[in-house]
Amino acid sequence: MTDDLNKRLHDLRISNVLPMHMPGHKRNPLVMPYGIPMGSDITEIDGFDNLHSPEGVIRSIEQRAAALWGSRDAFISVNGATALIQSAILSSTKRGDKILVASNCHISVWHAIELGGLIPVTVSPERSDDLPFMLGMPAKAFAKALDEHKDIKAAVITTPTYEGVISDTEKLYEIASEHKCLLIVDESHGAHLGIKGQSLFPAGASGDIVIKSVHKTLSAPTQTAVMLVNGDHVNTRLIRHYLSVNESTSPSYILMAGLENALKTADTDTLYKNVDKGRQALANLKKLKLFDGDGLDKSKFVIMTRGYMTGDQLAELLREQFLIEIEAAFPTYIIAMTGTGDTAATVARFTDAILAIDASLPEEAQEISVSVTPEITYSTKMSIEKAIKSSCGKIAIDEAAGGVSAEYLFAYPPGIPLLIPGQEITEDIVKILTGLIKNGSSLKTDPYRTWDGMLLKVDTDA
Repeated sequence: MTDDLNKRLHDLRISNVLPMHMPGHKRNPLVMPYGIPMGSDITEIDGFDNLHSPEGVIRSIEQRAAALWGSRDAFISVNGATALIQSAILSSTKRGDKILVASNCHISVWHAIELGGLIPVTVSPERSDDLPFMLGMPAKAFAKALDEHKDIKAAVITTPTYEGVISDTEKLYEIASEHKCLLIVDESHGAHLGIKGQSLFPAGASGDIVIKSVHKTLSAPTQTAVMLVNGDHVNTRLIRHYLSVNESTSPSYILMAGLENALKTADTDTLYKNVDKGRQALANLKKLKLFDGDGLDKSKFVIMTRGYMTGDQLAELLREQFLIEIEAAFPTYIIAMTGTGDTAATVARFTDAILAIDASLPEEAQEISVSVTPEITYSTKMSIEKAIKSSCGKIAIDEAAGGVSAEYLFAYPPGIPLLIPGQEITEDIVKILTGLIKNGSSLKTDPYRTWDGMLLKVDTDA
């Protein structure tokens, strides 16, 4: 049999094999409308391998991924980068260990800390007074944190950021290795970086473990992701174990086939050329501004509105007048993402729309204050798990100082945790929350209760 999953699924679809096994649609196209490819939706039948113990066609996909990015080994996920991030952290630490966490890390990192009973030590990326979002991870601050906490077992950083800022992971990896600290890189937004034989985008991240959300910029289906293993001290046996813990026991063959196809067809040099033309066109903007410079992932269009309108207003114009839906809108900028499914025509359609809007704007802009991402110090009074499971009650923000948070709290924008369960709610935190609300940021919680302006505070008297 071929080691190509897509070919095997095709051969099965056109065969007369009767599926007396799950799933219940039985590959019958009449029960699923709109061309949903249920003919490829199977379970772990003979010849199709098992994601939780791959030895055949699925293992070939993992080996293809390792070769594509030049790593020692690779694991694939149909539960997104979330399952990979959590498995990487849990396989690299023991309960009670310290872990260094960049303060712009994804919520899945904090969930892994919660599940693993870990002690977080945070380090903040660089900031600029002129920009409303975080930049790269400074090597000096990273090294300082490891010097001050010599018992840290693993570190997690995010690069590129949501806005496309790339950190010097080669230097960070060198520092982490000197401190015998395992470096885990969440490169979810950099699947298109570092592909062998594709040279125009920057190199991919360096680290013991690098995780890529392949669906974000390559042509794979949503929920597919890849973990690349580079370090010699990574326990791949434990990674496979925790992937079995964190992933479905009924993985989708449609997703795995889509991932395989994305790995076979990744053409990021063509994407770069198309995007580069678009960026050159946007150099002619008069009022809006393209965020640009060195050390950036150029596949993203971050458009600064500079007081001529809000990001939400720009997003609405693109949606209503040009039928363009962007990735995200913030008070002073928007993010538009490209991927290998884009063409020169689709990129030009976006840039033409931005240029048309720019030409229609008034000459005078309103004065704006840039809401700089706040510096958060995470001072914890108890473990995340204990705080989550504690008796708690609601309290107004202006009355919360001195309490202990019973929930995660995020600001969108900028999308970093302001509070984690077990964290002391300080006067500084209260001021930050009040300022963010005043500047139009919406606060969101996890678990996602409806935000009512109240915090959940641990009942320390219970």
